[in-house]
Amino acid sequence: MNIFGSIKELIAKYAEVYIKLLKVNVIGKTSGLVAYVMYAFIFLLLFFCTMVLFGFALVEGFCAMGLSRVAASFLTFGIYLLLMVLLVAMRKGITGFFTNTFIRILTEDDNENSEK
Repeated sequence: MNIFGSIKELIAKYAEVYIKLLKVNVIGKTSGLVAYVMYAFIFLLLFFCTMVLFGFALVEGFCAMGLSRVAASFLTFGIYLLLMVLLVAMRKGITGFFTNTFIRILTEDDNENSEK
């Protein structure tokens, strides 16, 4: 009876340690993913601000070349529309890039552990 009790205690301790390790791994991977998403949001905000200022500069540049402000605005709108069409056409490549990035982030620790 004593042997079975000690084996039962060892199995209980092993299960407890395994569950704690699983929780730590989930927290680590989730925090890495959340950090990457926050980084992406900051990057998108800066990219949006840059594109807005680039649009204003483009309008002013077209005005300096002799176009009216309305024509320069429509030309800038056309350039942005062309960029949006290109982004829609390349959506599979872009979403594939982000999917691969998220998968790499979530499996990064597993690769490091297997190399050791």
